[in-house]
Amino acid sequence: MGAGKTTTGRKLARLLRLPFVDADAEIQRMYGSIVEIFARDGEAKFRQIESNVIGQVCMGGPKVVAVGGGAVMSEENRAMLRRTGWIVHLQISPEAAYARVAHRRHRPMLGEKPDLDAIRALLASRLPAYQDNDFSVAVGTRNSNTVAAWIARWYRGKLRQEGKQRADAR
Repeated sequence: MGAGKTTTGRKLARLLRLPFVDADAEIQRMYGSIVEIFARDGEAKFRQIESNVIGQVCMGGPKVVAVGGGAVMSEENRAMLRRTGWIVHLQISPEAAYARVAHRRHRPMLGEKPDLDAIRALLASRLPAYQDNDFSVAVGTRNSNTVAAWIARWYRGKLRQEGKQRADAR
């Protein structure tokens, strides 16, 4: 949360000349406000919807997909994402996340007014899932252009490595 997944994802997609899909935006387009889904139906129903949407956006050709911070808590979601690509973690400290989201009110997992202790607790509870990634970038105060460029470089290297492995297997 607050790591810049959507902003960085859009920039990364432009660098790689791939489509960009924001899973949260798709949820809102198909089901309405995430805040309202949480309020009306609860987190469990939201997570079910989120998994369905992730499954849908993972179909088709290559693309950059941004998912909500809680989506990777599900091993099934991580498996769906890995079947068609790699998982990149935008690592952010609780303090940096707080600075980015403290003025926002659309974070259902943080309640009406985000506070640093709640963010610390949430990030700590998600740490094992966040550590299950293919590439991690500490975002901190880095701008999204720099982060997107690093990820693009890593991604192109992975594609070259994968192509070489396929060629070697022939």
